[in-house]
Amino acid sequence: MKLTLYPYDAFKIEAGIPTIIRTNNQSFYSNLIMGFQRNDNLVLSENDEKIELNNGLDFLGNVVTNPDLFQSFKSKFEKEIIDNLNENERQRLYQLDREVKSIFLNSIYLEDFPLAVDEEWDLRKQYKYCGVSFLDNSLSSPYDIIKEVLNLYHKFNFRKLVVLNDLFNYLDEEHQIQIFRLIKQLELHVLLLDFSWQPYSQLLEECRYYSIDKDFVIFER
Repeated sequence: MKLTLYPYDAFKIEAGIPTIIRTNNQSFYSNLIMGFQRNDNLVLSENDEKIELNNGLDFLGNVVTNPDLFQSFKSKFEKEIIDNLNENERQRLYQLDREVKSIFLNSIYLEDFPLAVDEEWDLRKQYKYCGVSFLDNSLSSPYDIIKEVLNLYHKFNFRKLVVLNDLFNYLDEEHQIQIFRLIKQLELHVLLLDFSWQPYSQLLEECRYYSIDKDFVIFER
């Protein structure tokens, strides 16, 4: 997979190899972030075939402060839960639906109004009524949040490129190594953006590393 921010050369991104773009060039970094936010001036491709950004890339930004981090998984959770129901569970939910509607129907008959209860059973409406949601406040640390996000992408959006920024502001070296290993284990396409000029370290040996200086010179390791 390749990501191109014009007019610069393409950044190569492989499954299972964390790709890091680190810079202290404000102009370059701003253009890069705006490109992800607006899907503008960016081209994502694989095997020389262009990939639509809306389908092939998710820019999550700062996962610690992103309030909609798990929103894109809402419909996938719903489908997963409903698909996992066995026949006995479906029958029981149907019976419960009948019982609830019966209670309302009996109440309607107490008043002289032309009202009726919808007799159709809709499992998805029943699911939504329960208000099932992801308990994201159970994740107590930035490491837990990032780990959960990566696991969700492995389960639901395996082929997508996941773009994160500011990760290095929240993780110590031990947790960074664990995140790098998880990306490798899950074979995810992950791009990490870092606005800083920290020196290259052995910590990044298993990553693809790009640094862009203030003169827009790109170094790759």
